[in-house]
Amino acid sequence: MTGSEFHSNRISVSGRIRELDGVRGFAILMVLVWHYVQGGIPAGSAVEFAVVKQVLGSTWSGVDLFFVLSGFLIAGILIDNKGRDNYFKTFYIRRACRIFPLYYLNLLLFTALSALALYQYAPLARLLQVTAVPEWSYWVFFQNVFMGEYNSFGPEWLSVTWSLAVEEQFYLVLPLIVFIVPVPRLPYVFLGFVFMAVLLRATIPGFGAYINMPWRADSLMIGALLAYLVREPGFIKLVTGNKGRRRVYGVFGVLLAGALLANFSTQRPFNLTFTYFWLACLYASLVLILLINREGWLAGLFRNRVLMWLGGISYAVYLLHQIVSIFLHGLLLGLAPVVTHWQGALVTLLALGVTLLLAQLSYVIIERRFMQFGHRFLYS
Repeated sequence: MTGSEFHSNRISVSGRIRELDGVRGFAILMVLVWHYVQGGIPAGSAVEFAVVKQVLGSTWSGVDLFFVLSGFLIAGILIDNKGRDNYFKTFYIRRACRIFPLYYLNLLLFTALSALALYQYAPLARLLQVTAVPEWSYWVFFQNVFMGEYNSFGPEWLSVTWSLAVEEQFYLVLPLIVFIVPVPRLPYVFLGFVFMAVLLRATIPGFGAYINMPWRADSLMIGALLAYLVREPGFIKLVTGNKGRRRVYGVFGVLLAGALLANFSTQRPFNLTFTYFWLACLYASLVLILLINREGWLAGLFRNRVLMWLGGISYAVYLLHQIVSIFLHGLLLGLAPVVTHWQGALVTLLALGVTLLLAQLSYVIIERRFMQFGHRFLYS
């Protein structure tokens, strides 16, 4: 075997993979497009806007891309450090340092503004509206259960946090699974959760199926399954080399074609049984392509500096983008966010700029410092 052939039959999953930072950036870009553009086009708009709204109908799945990527990265960390003394301690300290500071700061601000009755101030009314979702549930990442029960995202200020609740619940389950289950049996357990999620959506559909952990486990567990597979020599042999790459690209092409067709059958993410599963497979195949062909044009695209930068600040962008948009539209126009007239489009651009600025400041002042602290704790 030549040196180049040997190199082509390996998958590097150690260290920081820049392309995956770009994937994270692409995921948050999809979320921004869904809320800022697709969601800013009201039903019944002029035909040119209706076409744009339809074309962008699947950008809601940016969260699903986050789920797949999270499952892949978290499972990889856990598998690589299985059996180490500080397995649970290090994992949870690092996760807490990454998630908690900005999340709880945002939640404290919401609580303070609500206590001051600023929901009576028109630009904040929609953001701070009182709903049936109890405030205490946000403090323990249980809000998605009540959101499903009351068929509501709750106050707009905290509406996006359902996905954080899903991930935190995933973090309670996955480390224990990897700790207890022998590594060779992990794929069967992961596949069991995937099957369970699809079955739950088929038998108990609805809004709750979109925002609750067991119903959404397939996206996370498909990412986890990929993390296992790229560490297995047999799978590496199957997907590397010229023939292997052609197989992966072929699967990706079929999945992408199916996703594009599905986009024109629905624009909303609710009441979908197999679409989440299909998209999770699509996004997992994308991640795999980036791992097996680091020199390809697709990998180069995801190493784009803008996408990588967006990936770095994506957490704050995700938490803040709706707050900024709804507040600015309410303050400057007295309306819900829309982009179908020039004033609304300009305010949306302003909201984007403010969101990115705040997210960059958040990363530099808050997030990076806590992450550096968390990484003082090592697996040993």
